[in-house]
Amino acid sequence: MPRNPGTGVYSKPSPDVITGTTIESTVYNTFVGDVETDLNTPRPVSSGGTGATSPDGALVNVSGEKAAQLVTSYDTHLWMPGSFRSAAAAAGAPNSTSSFSGIAYINEALANPPTNQNVVVEARDMDSPVKPGLLYTKQKTAGVWSAWNYAGTGDDQTAARSAIYAAPFDAMAYNGMQINGSMEVSQEVGDTAVTTTNSSPADGYRIYFQGGMTITAARGSGARHPTDRLIYLQVGTPKPTVVSDDQTVLVQYIEGFRIARLCWGTAIAQPIMLCFWASHTRTGIYTGTIRQGAGTHSYAFSYLITASNVFEYKTITIPGPTVGTWNNSNGVGLILTLSMTQGPANTAPSLNSWLAGNYSAGPGQVNGVDTTLNAFRITGLAVLPGTQAPTAAQSPLIMRPYDQELVTCKRYFYVLGEGTFTTNTLGTGHYFSAAQLNLPVQHPVQMRAAPTLGVTGGASFFSVSRNGGSEVFNSFASSALSPTSALIYSGGMAGTAGQAGWVFCNNAAAKVSFDARL
Repeated sequence: MPRNPGTGVYSKPSPDVITGTTIESTVYNTFVGDVETDLNTPRPVSSGGTGATSPDGALVNVSGEKAAQLVTSYDTHLWMPGSFRSAAAAAGAPNSTSSFSGIAYINEALANPPTNQNVVVEARDMDSPVKPGLLYTKQKTAGVWSAWNYAGTGDDQTAARSAIYAAPFDAMAYNGMQINGSMEVSQEVGDTAVTTTNSSPADGYRIYFQGGMTITAARGSGARHPTDRLIYLQVGTPKPTVVSDDQTVLVQYIEGFRIARLCWGTAIAQPIMLCFWASHTRTGIYTGTIRQGAGTHSYAFSYLITASNVFEYKTITIPGPTVGTWNNSNGVGLILTLSMTQGPANTAPSLNSWLAGNYSAGPGQVNGVDTTLNAFRITGLAVLPGTQAPTAAQSPLIMRPYDQELVTCKRYFYVLGEGTFTTNTLGTGHYFSAAQLNLPVQHPVQMRAAPTLGVTGGASFFSVSRNGGSEVFNSFASSALSPTSALIYSGGMAGTAGQAGWVFCNNAAAKVSFDARL
């Protein structure tokens, strides 16, 4: 055919016919056949055609976008760049009750049919009764789809970005869902080490270990600079091989009220960003999990320690789960676990996906308790809503100040008084009867739930000063406990009914505390 396939230029198939002569059939037929072929062959783009035999092929050849492509299944649709629409009940849509329209973005070479290995889809809810145009996004990376993420509306995003740009660190610090991320607060034990499982080395944290190893845990200092606080776990008796349900873990329970904004267990579940500094003696892969409060669902993640006993900054994105029932009141909202070692019984079968089951670690976890004096150090913990994380240099700036963190911690545990009277007044009490001293207590903040009373007592550990004299006693019991107040008392007294007195600790080891921890 005379059309040049490289340039697209059309040339006449035969010489010109001389005027007044008979046209030979061969010349005529050649010309007609050539025109027929040219008209029925895709015309090159360079000659004003598309070079394609289908609309999608034409769009690919001219680098065009497809408008209003109809989507019946979000997971299997062959996405072209451009706009789309879907009716209610389309498979894989953000919800099953609304119609959607939106934009598809392709981050790969155009092809027909599309390869669809790297795609971002923005879908707007056209039927939302809450707010018009609610925006959802999902992303396909290397052929694997993420879950839907609720991205709000254009107005929501503009306002949020303005606020973030204005005060990014204050916003992150305020919104952190962790308790005592800087590890500065340790009301119960201070810097004293704990050596038993289910004990707390600092407010908001608990250690668990079983399987024959012994562990010492405490709050330390000098994580990144001399004033930094950290929590460390150190091996006493090692366990070279872990089996079954052996474990050594650091755990934080986060209250439902603190995670309610994430809408976990719904179609608009939001992701979180986990940030922390880690320094471990053993190098290799460490794992942890985020779990539902009752342990019905778990997400296992991993992080790599490349240098022994050197702090490394880690950030981990956790997608919001659309499954499960997540507490959004004063119960356990989620459980964060960081594992030093874990046996197979509580190890998740895979990483980086939500699984049904109660797991404390993921596959590939190193055995961090195989040698005496192995250490596991954590500091600067933050659990942030969304997918934005501070840089390593910025991370100390998102820790809440000590005074604010102390108030937060007292919702779960606080010490009313300890030590001697010079620094630890318990309050003003009165003799309800000659034999009973009552001490009403107003908690400094509303506690998570009615607390339990904790008393470290003994012979003459407490005293009441009244009417020009004093009376010592050994302990307290509780008469009434609520989230806002308590009434505690001591029986076996020898006073005068109606008299009031100053009540205080009378021994360095004396302590009175209230515990509403999860």
